[in-house]
Amino acid sequence: MNWRARFRTSLVYLVSSVAGFTLAYLLVAFVVFPAGVIPRDVKVPNVTGLDFDEAAQRLAQSGFKAEQGEQRYNNTAPKMTVLEQSPPPGTREGVGDVVTLVVSGGQRLVAVPVVSGMTRAEAQAALEKEGFDVGDISEAPSNAPRGTVVATRPAIGTAIAVPSTVSLVMSGGAPAQQMPDLLGRDVNGARQMLLQLGVKDVKVIREQSAAGIPGTVIAQSPVSGATVVSGTTVQLRVVAEPAPITDPMTLPPSPSSPANQP
Repeated sequence: MNWRARFRTSLVYLVSSVAGFTLAYLLVAFVVFPAGVIPRDVKVPNVTGLDFDEAAQRLAQSGFKAEQGEQRYNNTAPKMTVLEQSPPPGTREGVGDVVTLVVSGGQRLVAVPVVSGMTRAEAQAALEKEGFDVGDISEAPSNAPRGTVVATRPAIGTAIAVPSTVSLVMSGGAPAQQMPDLLGRDVNGARQMLLQLGVKDVKVIREQSAAGIPGTVIAQSPVSGATVVSGTTVQLRVVAEPAPITDPMTLPPSPSSPANQP
């Protein structure tokens, strides 16, 4: 039985020696040697600005797992470009940890809304609601009510990236009309042209001594090319119709005529 006791004693001694050696090795590894000898954590690499797949590959090489997070519209970064990462670059994290990547959704395209006929304030509110900023304000002649939107730049319905700037073109009122050249025209045709321009007050003066075709315009005021505004009175001078010629044979006899004497 003595050999059994000696065997047990030797086994206990052997186990104790191995345990002691292992403990001593661990103490040396974790306390004496630098932490990098047995890595427990590593620095998170900077992957912002990379495509998601390339970023995931680089993270995997460092021992991390990539996870796609929020997708944000961005006018400058191509779609699926990494915009942010969590944990941030340079922090020390455990091998196998997940790094969440915020990626670009590319440009957000929105059609310019219909704002024609709106006031400036109404148009601005409608544009800002869609994510646009109001740019330059210009004015153009139009038959639309003065102070309302008649056009946008870019045009209504155009799909553009937001945020972007949309300029407004406002109505400056009806465009000024120019007096046409009516000389030599028939007075009735001249009246019709003026009516189309919105001129309703036309004064016709017939010149008995003027030569030419009767009813022809020989003078006008305002002159050709002058601005015609609402309420303008136009004066036309025309060749008068000739006075009727009376046949003397149809005239009744005068009192001094021999036929009337007794």
